[in-house]
Amino acid sequence: MLASNPAAEGRFFIDLVVILATAAVIATIFKRMRLETIPGYLVAGAIVGPHALRLVSNVETVEQISHLAIILLMFTIGLMLETASLKRGMMSILAVGLISTLLVVLFSWPLVVLLGPSAPQGLVIAMAFSMSSTAVLLRILQQRRELRQPHGQLCLGISIVQDILSVVLMAALPLIVAWDTGAWIPTTGPGQSLHPVVLWGLRLTAMACIIILGRIGIPKLLHFVANSDDRSRGTGSAELVLVTSSALAVGAALVLGSLRFSPEMGAFLAGFMLSFTPFRHQLAGQLAPMKDLLMAIFFTSVGLRLDPAILAGNWPTILFGVSLLVIGKTAITAGTAWALGASGSVAVLGAAYLANAGEFSLVIVSSAADAGLFEPTSVATAIAIVVVSLVVSPLLIGPAHALAMKASSVRLAPWVRASVMRAFPATVKPAPTEAETGAEDPGASSTGQAVDPVAIDRHKDHHVIIAGYGPVGRSLADRLSRRGVPITVIELNPRTVQKQATLGRSIVYGDVTNAEVLESAGIREADALVIAIPDEMAVLRACQMARALVPGLFIAARASFLSQAIKARQMGADSVIVEEIVTAEAMAALVTELLEARRAEPSSAGGA
Repeated sequence: MLASNPAAEGRFFIDLVVILATAAVIATIFKRMRLETIPGYLVAGAIVGPHALRLVSNVETVEQISHLAIILLMFTIGLMLETASLKRGMMSILAVGLISTLLVVLFSWPLVVLLGPSAPQGLVIAMAFSMSSTAVLLRILQQRRELRQPHGQLCLGISIVQDILSVVLMAALPLIVAWDTGAWIPTTGPGQSLHPVVLWGLRLTAMACIIILGRIGIPKLLHFVANSDDRSRGTGSAELVLVTSSALAVGAALVLGSLRFSPEMGAFLAGFMLSFTPFRHQLAGQLAPMKDLLMAIFFTSVGLRLDPAILAGNWPTILFGVSLLVIGKTAITAGTAWALGASGSVAVLGAAYLANAGEFSLVIVSSAADAGLFEPTSVATAIAIVVVSLVVSPLLIGPAHALAMKASSVRLAPWVRASVMRAFPATVKPAPTEAETGAEDPGASSTGQAVDPVAIDRHKDHHVIIAGYGPVGRSLADRLSRRGVPITVIELNPRTVQKQATLGRSIVYGDVTNAEVLESAGIREADALVIAIPDEMAVLRACQMARALVPGLFIAARASFLSQAIKARQMGADSVIVEEIVTAEAMAALVTELLEARRAEPSSAGGA
């Protein structure tokens, strides 16, 4: 469409530049103010939108790009779900997520209806506001290094439940729209061969078949694609897996859209099914930069709907909505968590971290608006409530920790005997910072020294990550394993990963330069990272990435030349083994041994 109209094409690119540039400026200001970037994107959209400065003229075209962005964004969110948490005895935590989310909907639905919306509209708003921001939650937990603590695990479990429930809501959205218009009454019309209930039953059956086939077929397809590369390192297969996965996301959105479901739901389900495969960590890392860009485009385009005049006229409703959202969600989530076994401190912190609305809230409201369920005033008001909650909730973290200290004296619920949510997280010390430990090893030289397995073995709880399972990595892994040192291997060859995983080895598929892969391998709990891959450029990037993630981590690397070793040290390596120096030392030892043996031969002969 744009190619046939050069003027429209030029205007589109101008609009896109305006959106991205404004989003960058406003988000930077928000970061300087220690606020989250998502509200900044929404404010940027409101500033350049048709209701303010009117710098963006072709809103429809921008929304088409935004629609593709949200499809890919939902795919990455589904991909990044920590599905392994479902297997770690977290059923009580998941129960907290399900019950608290449903209670938020049940309590807020009638209150929303009292403000004017119809019952179907109020139900959608209540369900949208019951969702919390996964992006903001993970960012705060990672920055504070609280992801592994009890309240972090509680928040993660609730977030998983909310993400799954959001998919259910998006699947039911067409029915809710039909209910609002009165078309939900089960009658067949002229030319309609199937009863509406039967038609929806067939659609749900088709969706179930797609999910089952995808769950079975997608892992096999990705294994086939990954193993199609004959090179031993398998670096080309990572690119093929990424392209194939993106095609699956768009294809799933197309198929479920043709079944009258939300295309976003199809993309989310595709990502969720991929989260069960060993490729999830590598894909998540590869898509992380794209995810950030897509978030900027989507949330800025949502901000285009904001009308400052409407917001100024509805500010009492917005303040009431934000107060109801933050206070109500905090009270309900904390009460539910305590009732199901959480200590007072864990319940308070978990509830405070989830007191906001989130990206799924905006997706649901935007999808409902596109379906004709809401008018512009309702959409602007709902988006404003989400924006304010995202700005306010991070400011509550400090007071929440102070309140959690006082709540630690609250006894467990009398009907609870055992729970995984009992520990008080403030007793867990955060990981040491660079200022506390220092990034440099004072005993290491530019040539470096090998990691001392004996020194590591002094404490049985040490954990070592080995990047690369070639001859060097395999030999080191075997030696450490014989000493009882827990190790995790990062390897990019899918055949090696599959074989070692079947043998019980803790191994992660992915590139060591990928932050998501390092996180999944447990870099924040590790004592050492050994980079044993022969790719020198990758070694440098891995050193830089690992040092940025964990400043106090001990990093050992290999290098072919002394010049590369110096660069690796500059990038963050504590110790570097230089192959040319090791070779020279080995050859010198060999020649010295030979000369000494020959020098001893005449004296031996004379003595005879």
